[in-house]
Amino acid sequence: MIGTAIDFRLRLAFTTDDLVPVSARRGHAALTRNHPEAAALLGELTAAIASLLAEAPPQLADRIELPESIENDLLRLCVVAGQLDQLYRSYLHVIDKTPLLDGGRAVTFDQARAQVPWFVIDQLHDQVCLANTGLGELRARASAARSGMSFSGSDAIGGADADLLVDGLLLDFKSTHAATTITKSDVYQLAGYALLDFDDEHHIDHVGIYWTRHGIKRTFSLPGFFELLGATETVPELRAGLRAELTAYNEQRQRARDAARSAAEHREAADAEASRESGEEIPVRRIHQTRRWLSRVFQR
Repeated sequence: MIGTAIDFRLRLAFTTDDLVPVSARRGHAALTRNHPEAAALLGELTAAIASLLAEAPPQLADRIELPESIENDLLRLCVVAGQLDQLYRSYLHVIDKTPLLDGGRAVTFDQARAQVPWFVIDQLHDQVCLANTGLGELRARASAARSGMSFSGSDAIGGADADLLVDGLLLDFKSTHAATTITKSDVYQLAGYALLDFDDEHHIDHVGIYWTRHGIKRTFSLPGFFELLGATETVPELRAGLRAELTAYNEQRQRARDAARSAAEHREAADAEASRESGEEIPVRRIHQTRRWLSRVFQR
């Protein structure tokens, strides 16, 4: 949760075009499907963030942190947005534990904001302070920034959205306590984001990671990054190759689904006909369930 909240807070330091990230909005939609009393939460959260940012005095271009009381209030709101994000990404795993429900009913916006623990605010505020030096220079010279953007290839892998894009630099935030070492999963994530921009819509020319608990940023030029990985093709060629690979894979999966659906329909029709002929009243679904159970037993 702290990682998501600091991610959202740092995005707001560069761009306010998306006060509540799309992932949090989708989490709110998931929540309201079963808890319609939560409908007002998103609008109130968005309005509160806008009000706080409007209340903040002008800041130096290289400063991330707002005045203390405003900063703490904004961090509370980022935590609430992070709780909504969790519902989007892992609804079934977190719905029984989310602070946004109390006794089976959605809490009010004021309750959601008030119940954020102070120790969480303190940890987040420390990371915002670090960002004054870790990201201040980047903010000062930024001319264009976007956050939470998806890519033309995102749908091909079931969804992918990046943290921040600043003047061609695709930056991912990491809130881990561990040393600032780029792991294999980090490499795959950055490479995946860059290559999923099939049509070069975002004009990514650098990629990097910012470790929020350490205030350290590491960046690479896009060609240099792939050279370090041992790539022998250009970025456009790599993008074209990934697009072809994912297209072929998804088409194969679709053919398999279509074939399975057709086979299931054929079996249902045959079973229904056999049932009518014998006068049996066993539902087709139960027959299929029994067959599946038997097949598992026999495999043992």
